[in-house]
Amino acid sequence: MFSAALLALAVAAQADAAALLQTADAPRTAFLHAVIDVRAIISEKDKPDRLAEFELYVGGEDRQLVIFKDEKNKGRKFITNGDKTWLIAPNASRPVAITARQRLIGGASFADVARVRLSKDYSGELRDQPEPCGEPARPCQVPDIRATSKAAPYTTGILWIDDKGLVRKAVYALASGKPAREAHFDYRESTGRATLSKAVIVDLLSGEQALTTTLEYLHYRQTPMPDELFDPERAVEPLSAER
Repeated sequence: MFSAALLALAVAAQADAAALLQTADAPRTAFLHAVIDVRAIISEKDKPDRLAEFELYVGGEDRQLVIFKDEKNKGRKFITNGDKTWLIAPNASRPVAITARQRLIGGASFADVARVRLSKDYSGELRDQPEPCGEPARPCQVPDIRATSKAAPYTTGILWIDDKGLVRKAVYALASGKPAREAHFDYRESTGRATLSKAVIVDLLSGEQALTTTLEYLHYRQTPMPDELFDPERAVEPLSAER
C-alpha cells in the first residue's frame, strides 16, 4: 500500500511538471514565425567585453536560423531544420553539420539561443518544496528535467519557475551528469504576453575563464518565413527575408 501511494505521488508530480513545462514554453511559442534582433555581450576573466549582433529567424517549432551582423562575424550562419544543425561560414561552398550544443557565440551554444524546447524534449518531476529565485527573490517551483528526445541539447537539468510560469533560472547538464550551463532569464510584456528580454548564460565548463554571455533580445518582428531560409544548401547563397 505504501509503495502504491509513493507511485501515485510520483505520477502526480510528473503530471504537474508536464503542465509547468508547457506554461514555461509560452514566451518561446508566442513568436514561432518571427525575426528577433539579438545583441551578445561576451565577458571573460581579465579580458575586455566583446560585442556581437545577430538576427534570429524562427520558422516554427523546429526551424531556426541565425545570421550574424557584426563586423567580426558577418556572414556566419547557423541553421536548424528538424533534428539537424549546420554551420555555414562566409564564402563556404558547403554547409557543415554540427550539433546544437556547438558554440554559437562566447559561451552560448545554438541550443541556448534558440533550441531548448522544454515541453517537447523533456519530462520533469517537481521537487516537494519551492525555492527562492530571481531578483528580487521570489518562491519558485523546481522541476528536475530529463531528455525524452534525441533532439534535446542537454541530458538533464533543473529549472526554477516563478508563479507566472516563467523560467527564471536553469542549470543544464551533459550525459555524464556534469553541469554545462547555468542561465538566468528576464522578461518584458509585449502585446499582453511575456517575451524574453535577456538571458545571462554562464559556461560552467570554462573553469577559471569565467565565461559569461549576456544575450539581449532587442526587438521581435512577426513575419512569414519562406522555406528556403531553412534549407542549408540554399543558405550558401545570400539570404533575405521580408522585413
